[in-house]
Amino acid sequence: MTVFEKGTITVLACSLLFAGLSVPLLLRRVPRNLVYGFRTRATLASDRLWYEANACFGRWLLAGSLAAGATTAWLAAARGIAPDMFLVVSVVALGAPVLVAGLRTSLLLRRLGGRRG
Repeated sequence: MTVFEKGTITVLACSLLFAGLSVPLLLRRVPRNLVYGFRTRATLASDRLWYEANACFGRWLLAGSLAAGATTAWLAAARGIAPDMFLVVSVVALGAPVLVAGLRTSLLLRRLGGRRG
């Protein structure tokens, strides 16, 4: 199995997992809890902030996961970059959706008046 195949399978599997986890959040189906969702002191203290933050996190996580999976699959199929650079892109594609979703949700919480932490 080539680096391109391994990287693509890994990123696609993680993207599908993240997408699956994001849907209940963006549909506001997950009540406040200590295990699953965007958990901060503010979101755990307020149903309003919990559902707003998790809907935002879910939307951005879903969009980022789909973009990461599609980009990685396209790069692997095109093989227009070196294998070692493809590994770097794959690692970034794994972390970027969660990072972007977390940052966007933190900005939303700040705007809604719920401090992060």
